[in-house]
Amino acid sequence: MEQQQEARTRFQMLLQQLELTDDVYMSFFEEGELSRLTVHKKNRLWHFNIKLRGILPFQLYQLFRTRLTEKFSAIAQIHTTFETVEKDVTEELVQGYWLTVVEQIDEMAPTLKNCLVSQTPMWNGQKITLSCMQEMEFMMLKTKYAEKLSESYGQFGFPHIVIDFVLQDKTEEMIAAQEAFMEQRRLEEAVLAQQAIQDFQKREKEKKENPALANLGDRPFQLGMLIKDDETMEIKRIVEEERRVIVEGFVFDTEIKVLKSGRSLLQIKITDYTDSIIVKMFSRDNDDAELMQYLKKGMWVKVRGSVQTDTFIRDLIIMANDINEIKKETRQDKAPEGEKRVELHLHTPMSQMDAVTPVDRLVAQAAKWGHPAVAITDHAVVQSFPDAYAAGKKYGIKVIYGLEANLVDDGVPIAYAPENRLLADTTYVVFDVETTGLSTAYDTIIELAAVKIKDGNVIDKYESFANPHHPLSATTIELTGITDDMVRNAPEVEQVIKEFHAFIGDCIVVAHNASFDMGFLYTGYKKFGLEETVHPVIDTLELARMLYPTMKNHRLNTLCKKFNIELTQHHRAIYDTEATGYLLLQLLKDADELDIKYHDDFNKHVGGGDAYKKGRPMHCTILAVDNVGLKNLFKIVSHSHTKTFYRVPRVTRAVLEQYREGLLVGSGCSNGELFETMMNKSPEEAEKIARFYDYIEVQPKAVYAPLIERNVVRDEWTLEDIIRKLVKLGKKIDKPVVATGNVHYLDPTDGMFRQILVGSQGGANILNRSKLPEVHFRTTDEMLKEFDFLGPDLAKEVVVTNSQKVADMIGDVKPIKDDLYTPKIEGSDDEVTNLTYEMAHHIYGEELPEIVKARIEKELKSILGHGFGVIYLISAKLVKKSLADGYLVGSRGSVGSSLVATFMEITEVNPLPPHYICPNCKHSEFFNDGSVSSGFDLPNKDCTECGTPYKKDGQDIPFETFLGFKGDKVPDIDLSATRC
Repeated sequence: MEQQQEARTRFQMLLQQLELTDDVYMSFFEEGELSRLTVHKKNRLWHFNIKLRGILPFQLYQLFRTRLTEKFSAIAQIHTTFETVEKDVTEELVQGYWLTVVEQIDEMAPTLKNCLVSQTPMWNGQKITLSCMQEMEFMMLKTKYAEKLSESYGQFGFPHIVIDFVLQDKTEEMIAAQEAFMEQRRLEEAVLAQQAIQDFQKREKEKKENPALANLGDRPFQLGMLIKDDETMEIKRIVEEERRVIVEGFVFDTEIKVLKSGRSLLQIKITDYTDSIIVKMFSRDNDDAELMQYLKKGMWVKVRGSVQTDTFIRDLIIMANDINEIKKETRQDKAPEGEKRVELHLHTPMSQMDAVTPVDRLVAQAAKWGHPAVAITDHAVVQSFPDAYAAGKKYGIKVIYGLEANLVDDGVPIAYAPENRLLADTTYVVFDVETTGLSTAYDTIIELAAVKIKDGNVIDKYESFANPHHPLSATTIELTGITDDMVRNAPEVEQVIKEFHAFIGDCIVVAHNASFDMGFLYTGYKKFGLEETVHPVIDTLELARMLYPTMKNHRLNTLCKKFNIELTQHHRAIYDTEATGYLLLQLLKDADELDIKYHDDFNKHVGGGDAYKKGRPMHCTILAVDNVGLKNLFKIVSHSHTKTFYRVPRVTRAVLEQYREGLLVGSGCSNGELFETMMNKSPEEAEKIARFYDYIEVQPKAVYAPLIERNVVRDEWTLEDIIRKLVKLGKKIDKPVVATGNVHYLDPTDGMFRQILVGSQGGANILNRSKLPEVHFRTTDEMLKEFDFLGPDLAKEVVVTNSQKVADMIGDVKPIKDDLYTPKIEGSDDEVTNLTYEMAHHIYGEELPEIVKARIEKELKSILGHGFGVIYLISAKLVKKSLADGYLVGSRGSVGSSLVATFMEITEVNPLPPHYICPNCKHSEFFNDGSVSSGFDLPNKDCTECGTPYKKDGQDIPFETFLGFKGDKVPDIDLSATRC
């Protein structure tokens, strides 16, 4: 019973640290216990075993997990396991935890994981039922992953759950249910994502506002001597008095008492989650007493002292000799001065739901590391430029302004090698290949199949496996259904390629997504001495996009369903080929209605209109070299958001070429066309594409890691080879190759915040299909280490030399102008002066009172001297025009403090001191002693000179209210016109 009470106390302390003690949370945490905490010192891993009454609602679990991870990010990695007493399971709980349960399972093929996360688990009170569309998925999930999913649920306190899979066709009801489920999850996680960011910003604000922490600067708190010993004792092992111990833990309470002797007593309570203990320490001098106030709740400290029995509280305490704060070691850029890199690919929170660190902190860090410059390249937008400009001036570092654009071609061809050949009379070879991967450079054909069609009939077939001479990957087997046994004794690839070459003859070749299939075919031709062959080609994918632009997608199975074409086993070459053949006949029939009679007629329908919607956007980086380039960059952004926006803002190649003056264009990340071409096609094709760019980007292997996880790239060696080829290509065509970090956050530990942001978008974001890469802001040393496989000289060239070279190409660009660029109106200053004095003389007579004359001269000196006269003149003309058209105009705000504005009839308020003015003889009487606050409060009075009743006016408002003490504040004239 005592152990149980201790476990509950420890759990309550943990909840206090996580700030989860509000009533709305405590109903779920009642009787909760921290039953065990396992500390793996070597791996810096802490495993919390928590016992609760019931299963937590999923949103509360997410909040608990997020805060726990944040609190311990500088100390250790966190694992949790929940045990529950009442194991009541509801459909809401099952569905709430579903995506997290799936993510817990490592080494699951992306295709299988996507199958699971894209559907809603059905709970009937006894078991979970899931659907599969393919037999291969059904067998893999049922035999290998059913029990793992059940065990994953168990980690969150669920009882053992039976997971069942059923094989069935996807119905419209299922699709609608899945979409509704994913949308609901997206909304819920978006709320959590926003809350996490707010918590993060709140902590940053507290750091800035806490003067005690500010006084300490970057130095960790230290009271007494520095504790050098690394060996610490768990608090739970303290069971008796000891002469000397060292412990570390989280400070959850502090108190300082001033004793009668004048000394101070510091008392803190710390926990390492195995147990808690009180630590006391007496000040030795005034310096100690002053320093004690800087020890705050929330710190992690290491304590050295003796364990004693405190007679007052009747328990063991530690009487400390030394207390040291444990601070996370900050990263330093240790590269020599002048040899530090420039980051040319960096995102801020203006990259929608993708980056988390404010631009001010990123620029500040670059300056602190001594980097000569830093580039801002958000996704398709430039909203961070003002803050980046301010940060650059604040920290004294050059800021390069750019963005990461979504580049699309102006039109994707339907026909390749077009010929003037009558479609109705020709013979077609419709073919498909199955391969070991996506790269023509690193992967190979394992199956090739084709049908020959003439006059709407299949007249011949070809089908053959090919031996890859290595085991097939699990992904290949799952995707294609082809096993090692099928290809082990198959013909060589060379034999298959040559047989197929003879089979084609002079026919028109047809494929769905022909660029992929023809890429492998032409690679085989080049390898086996047939490189002179060029076939006329029709791409049914692009043809379908042109004919049916309103379809949601144009996949082969979608099109087959539209035309009731049987597709027996998708992703097997022979079945795909037959289906594509029948699809071709339907497409040609519809194309004929558009008067497409010949092979070379297809591309006449490419480009123009909404062609930008049909291409796949490829990333590229655009940097402004000068102010002309900055203006062109703004034009590109405006065009992409207003003219060519489709799902994302798209920049057509033609528009980029049109506004390319003053811009540098980089090849972008792994989603750029140059990297994809080098990865999937030949170096010769990559060279053609590279010539479009001003510099070539390569990024650390860790940034490209999702490519390996998704089996897009086979292994790390292949990834290194692609990077080497890009470096070699840059030297060949004399383009600088620059190492960039694709930065999305500052420190490695900030990755969790990006995970929350991206994760909240669910399956809609492709980034959720694999583990997010490490994209923190790297130092020069860290980046050099990432590219050490290139050798020290080449690594330094791409990391330091070339990044500085590109930065030096860029001049001083100012997105926020220092000067005021007012409109130009010839003679505006003279007109303002004339209008002012005309009205002044009209009201106060030819001989102006000294107080009026002095006020006019003072105001005109500031207004005209700072170039504000044209603003006054435009406002006056607007008022005059509106009144002439019959619309009343009222001015608002501090413009009423300007006498010039009054005389120009911009405002009706007179800011002079309260006074009488005779409308007849212009005699005036001013009260500038403060005895009257408003002229309207003056008693009625007749003119002492002519007897005419005085007009009462003057509100006693100083001119500084409007243009500031120096008279240089830009005037803000607000006018409100009625519309009757």
